[in-house]
Amino acid sequence: MAGTRLSARLATPEDPDERSLWESYLRRLAKPLGPLSKERAEQIRALWAALGKQVGPTLRPPHAGPLEDDGFAMSWDNGRHHFEIEVAPDGTYGWFYMDRDSDSRSGEEDQPLGSVSPRMISQLRRTLSV
Repeated sequence: MAGTRLSARLATPEDPDERSLWESYLRRLAKPLGPLSKERAEQIRALWAALGKQVGPTLRPPHAGPLEDDGFAMSWDNGRHHFEIEVAPDGTYGWFYMDRDSDSRSGEEDQPLGSVSPRMISQLRRTLSV
């Protein structure tokens, strides 16, 4: 997935306030002079909420940042597992999973921001549970 990251990871897994830092970051995305439009920021917060409902308490904040033209990227790395979501300027998103040991890959593109597929949730859980 293409794009230029404009910000880096906000917190580390060892940080006890990681989730509250992430939530605060998400709220600031659409503030005046923020990096995203209000609509896109709301869509990203809704996507995050949907991921949280499906994945549960193992969902941890990703490496994340806004992309050019009102896009946004999130990624998780856990040993051999890599998972990323990239929100496009048109309000759709794509996700990508890779197992570095087996070179197994999967993903979907042009997904509406209001939806999460069972396949995506399965691969994200796989990444987070190891």
